[in-house]
Amino acid sequence: YFTSLRQLERQLELSLTKPPPLEACRVPDAPPELADSFEVEHVVESHRLMSQVLAMALACDQTRVFNMVFSDAASSLHTAGSSDSHHSLTHEEPDDHELGYQPRAPAFVMRTMEAWTEFVQALAATPEGDGTLLDNCLVMCHSESSDANTHSVSGLPVILAGRAGGRVKPGIHVRGVGESTTRVALTMQQVMGLPVASFGVRQNATSRPVSEVLA
Repeated sequence: YFTSLRQLERQLELSLTKPPPLEACRVPDAPPELADSFEVEHVVESHRLMSQVLAMALACDQTRVFNMVFSDAASSLHTAGSSDSHHSLTHEEPDDHELGYQPRAPAFVMRTMEAWTEFVQALAATPEGDGTLLDNCLVMCHSESSDANTHSVSGLPVILAGRAGGRVKPGIHVRGVGESTTRVALTMQQVMGLPVASFGVRQNATSRPVSEVLA
């Protein structure tokens, strides 16, 4: 009980404390008014602005842990002039036999990954110490499924960006071969110095980090 109260006190204290005079810390410009819309280009612009705010929150040491969502699992994203949502296309759009995949649905994934790339670039463009904010971060990007049409989670794609202060090697591709993605989460926690020996529950429990990416 008293520990919880003390944690709450520290959170309130942090929220009321002005940012320290760090090198890259500055107050971002006020964002423009944006349309409240699931049109994909509007969401991309909102994500771009949020990326800038989040980069400054990290640079000003106002937070060190964050979650960021481009769209939820039942994605309502759509293109201008179309009522077909990303989610509906993944289930209803037929495959193009020449291409071997659905021609329209993947475009939303492309825009999502381009937006994530812009966020990573915002971190890389923010100086911190002898390097950049990205050098000292470790950011995980993932999807909720590997095949949206079947809701499959086999071979779930996961990307890590950043070097965690030199504790992670970049440019490494690891095939999970049926392993749970909790191994990635365990790796991140241990790299960031948390005293965690295992992570996950039941069949997803693991005590093995992804050692291939450790520097």
